Amino acid sequence: MPGYAPPRPLVVLHRGQSRWYSPLLAASLNHHLPLFLYTAEVGSGLEAALGGLGPLGLAGAVIEPPTLQAEAAGLLAHLEPEAAQARRVDLVLPERTGCRGFYQEPLALARLVRRYALGEKALWLGPFRPELALGLRGLGQVSLLCESFAQGEAFLRQLPAPQRGVAVVGGAQAEAAARHADLLIYAGGPLPLFLLQPYHRLLALQAAPAEALRHIGEYLPPEEWHRFYLSALLEPLGHALPPEAFLL
Repeated sequence: MPGYAPPRPLVVLHRGQSRWYSPLLAASLNHHLPLFLYTAEVGSGLEAALGGLGPLGLAGAVIEPPTLQAEAAGLLAHLEPEAAQARRVDLVLPERTGCRGFYQEPLALARLVRRYALGEKALWLGPFRPELALGLRGLGQVSLLCESFAQGEAFLRQLPAPQRGVAVVGGAQAEAAARHADLLIYAGGPLPLFLLQPYHRLLALQAAPAEALRHIGEYLPPEEWHRFYLSALLEPLGHALPPEAFLL
């Protein structure tokens, strides 16, 4: 049949319960993608699982937990730049020369920033995620609330010099940095409510306390971040679905 593409298996490799299988399956069915989604829990056989993608005719493998992503990065000879920098792989596609590893979270964050906060000044709150540094480059400036200056400066060095803000450890410096920020990026942990202002947009990589929502102007919940991520995850497979296509 002209234009017909037979479904190819896409496996979601995980440990414990899969987080992304259900929304990926729903999007695939709702938008008639030529993919057959299934899950497989991986113990110590990750290398064998990845080595079998090509011979078994699979479209690829989604890799979920960070520990598994780091392990996959060490097994692959071909890494996209984001994966090479982060030393993480969340998508593996078989090629003639071997498997290629992708890390799509920075791309997803970059697109989310482009839609909601392009060029804005941001303050990062919570645990650092250095692997996402490439996703912050659409921001005008990035500052950090951190436990130590050395820790904060190490993170900022991953950004282009014009984009580097300040690393602050609390008190008046933190309040000043927050006042100058348009966007707050919350990555989990205690959220200092005294920093929040009505003009702030809060991008939550982890769910924010309900009380925080009364102090800010706009809240982008983790589900929005996850939709952008799932959209980016399918793109190397040739399927360009918008974030709104994913039900969470």
